[in-house]
Amino acid sequence: MILEASQIVTAPIVSAEGKKLAEVDRIVFDGQEAKIAGFQVKQRAVIQRFASLDYNDVLDCERQAVIVDVNQKFSRDLKHFDSLHQHFGAVLGVTAKTESGERLGRVSDLLFEVESGLIVRFCLGQLLKERIVPRQFLVAITPKAIVFKDIVNQPIFDQAATQAAPAI
Repeated sequence: MILEASQIVTAPIVSAEGKKLAEVDRIVFDGQEAKIAGFQVKQRAVIQRFASLDYNDVLDCERQAVIVDVNQKFSRDLKHFDSLHQHFGAVLGVTAKTESGERLGRVSDLLFEVESGLIVRFCLGQLLKERIVPRQFLVAITPKAIVFKDIVNQPIFDQAATQAAPAI
């Protein structure tokens, strides 16, 4: 199943039995593999606490909810996620460019495969235009820009994207 990242940005994290355990504070990306590494979560208490949830510990993601095992323990160690965030950035809202530096817009959303967390498409917005760029054209994810191959700004891109896009 393919899901939009915007659907889970502030979603509750619930047990398989439906009990709310926390909520997503931010999505943490692994730019090397172009996938979701996990979530920084916040738990409400007298003092709000932050923790990490590795994507491998997620049972399922649905629109508006992340489902985990009822016995899921959140890690208080955020160092790994902070390191990933510092190295690759937020992805959502970041400027998209071509290898030659042409601005394509900003990443307004992305679509990811629920089973693996892999990003499959990037939604780019610029003024009143929006376009979707498949993962195959990704060159790099950095804190300041998402870089795509130059072909995404060429007239033949639609044909190349259609041939490169996997069937869903």
